[in-house]
Amino acid sequence: MVCDWDKFDEETAIYALVLKGTVDIQGLIALTDDDASNAEYINWASCSPENNSWRNGVKKYEGVGGHLFAIAAKVSELHKHGGCVHAIAMDKEILQHYIDQFGAVPAGIIHPYHFVIPEESAREIREVYSYEWSNEEL
Repeated sequence: MVCDWDKFDEETAIYALVLKGTVDIQGLIALTDDDASNAEYINWASCSPENNSWRNGVKKYEGVGGHLFAIAAKVSELHKHGGCVHAIAMDKEILQHYIDQFGAVPAGIIHPYHFVIPEESAREIREVYSYEWSNEEL
């Protein structure tokens, strides 16, 4: 599935994950502050093709997805949501991966694959997937 990153409005912030000292994007995540849910909403998250094991069977770098969730948790904290995020997984298999790897909780509120990563799980993600935060534009 391909995402048109230009389709997001001004309310959606897009963050890139890059290796320090490079401009090579390893993953992108689009986030919206969702005050009604007291959480950050993940509109879309994607690894670069060489980091997508679902597509290629191998990854150049491990942990890109976890780092993207860590970014979402950080932005959630900045928006005073305690790190809580929610989103819709692409399918049942990926939802189960998020449950197993990131402590996601199935919510099923707006879609059968809707999930929430609560504050405690978000805190654990941020402890495991550390990074240097930068507001520099590429």
